[in-house]
Amino acid sequence: MGDVPWWFQLYWSTDEALVDSLIGRAEAAGAAALVITLDTTMLGWRPQDLNLGSLPFARGLGIAQYTSDPRFRELVASRVAAAAAKVKVKEKVRPTVGAVRSLIEMSRSHPGDFRANLTSPEPRAAVETFLEIYSNPALSWAHLETLRERTRLPVVLKGILHPDDARHAFELGVDAIVVSNHGGRQVDRAIASLDALVSIREAIGRQPVVLFDSGLRTGADLFVALALGADACLLGRPHIYGLALDGADGVASVVENVMAELDLTMGLTGVGSIPDLVPGLLTRT
Repeated sequence: MGDVPWWFQLYWSTDEALVDSLIGRAEAAGAAALVITLDTTMLGWRPQDLNLGSLPFARGLGIAQYTSDPRFRELVASRVAAAAAKVKVKEKVRPTVGAVRSLIEMSRSHPGDFRANLTSPEPRAAVETFLEIYSNPALSWAHLETLRERTRLPVVLKGILHPDDARHAFELGVDAIVVSNHGGRQVDRAIASLDALVSIREAIGRQPVVLFDSGLRTGADLFVALALGADACLLGRPHIYGLALDGADGVASVVENVMAELDLTMGLTGVGSIPDLVPGLLTRT
């Protein structure tokens, strides 16, 4: 990414040594901030994913930051060794077509030679290890209190929806929070992020840095979020649509279009600058 600033988003593992390893690698790679995911300590009920059988991690897709991590590789090696010690008699197993496909995908995604991976226990062990430890459902404030001892990076907590949690976060000394309900994908009937933004900003005042995420699709959406107290907004799903359609150029096009609409919306409402975006410009419908 050259000199472009970037942040590292951490999913807190059940293995604390892996947490430290990921944070250390992010620092060494030049991350400008550490974003801690609070809203996905476990996956919500997602019917479409279930209907499609969509769980790419279980096929070894999208876990390269783990398979490239020295601590994670230690855990995988221990798993392989433990499994080998238990095997006394080889059982005859008739593999299904789906199992063969999954093995091929795991072998293709895993580091190293594809043909060697096909006969190695490591790709499967890596997937099993990841699924076992990748996120910590018991994540608590006690874990978050350790961050200042573990990193020199600015800390951002993502997934705050309650004013009390926002207050507590800043009392711990975090640098910013992200008001987010994970795009509505976690808890059905959860409070809308925009409603949460209003109550949080009222509770903590204007000084703390509050970022906003979830439901942003257009420049008009940015206008509303900024007017309601967000210092900045995070553009999630739309840029992925652009990536799928046209790669990096698609992402750039999405961002350019969203910013163009924000600019026009400000012009059409007589707003000359971002600081001039205030709640008085909005009305409930």
